[in-house]
Amino acid sequence: MRATIETWEARLKVTEGKDAFTIKKALIEMRKDQYIIKNAYRVPITTSKISRSEHYIPLDDLTDSFDADGYPVPQGISLMDPEVCSAILCNYSRLKEGSWGVFGADTWYLLYDFERTCDKALAPYPIYMSIVEMKIDGCQNIDIQEYIQLNYGIKHSVEYISSLWRNKIPKLVAATAEDEYLNWYYLNKEYGRYKKCSKCGQIKLAHNKYFSKNKTSRDGFYSICKECRNKKKK
Repeated sequence: MRATIETWEARLKVTEGKDAFTIKKALIEMRKDQYIIKNAYRVPITTSKISRSEHYIPLDDLTDSFDADGYPVPQGISLMDPEVCSAILCNYSRLKEGSWGVFGADTWYLLYDFERTCDKALAPYPIYMSIVEMKIDGCQNIDIQEYIQLNYGIKHSVEYISSLWRNKIPKLVAATAEDEYLNWYYLNKEYGRYKKCSKCGQIKLAHNKYFSKNKTSRDGFYSICKECRNKKKK
């Protein structure tokens, strides 16, 4: 699509009149299609035999497995597993260097998906994003502590920063990957029910992860989502 757009943009420079108008209209439509393609839903990647395989295995090719509460059970090297996310973060530089330019390899797809999921998960937490960037650059916790205090006016202990790096941040990334998988599964493989939170107005999957169970309700869930209920309690 990008190559086609570039070709017609080049032709537009040497075209006039009605033909130029037609090309402009076509370019607008192609750019719309390009936007849709770029933002099309893409589920997290699960790889197997990461050191030998040359092709990734998407989650939708695996046998779907859920626990008693309806949560997906991670299989293989899955971004829904916080331990896997933690391992990727701790070895990110070496993984990135080893997969650089090796398109089609498991590691390249794994990091591509991890970076996208990580950006989405940490977008609401700029401090966490700064910690990730600085840790990947090889900074020590004491340096990160000084940076956070200088730029955000918050002083975290080095132990707390270490806990964020090892536990909280990987769990946030894994939770985001789980959100994407649940939405993909109930939109593509099984009919899922969605409902609007009566508090925040957001439409979310009618699932135990987003709404607490309520036996007296018609659909089995409270009308207010868990996120809003937790805010109310706080």
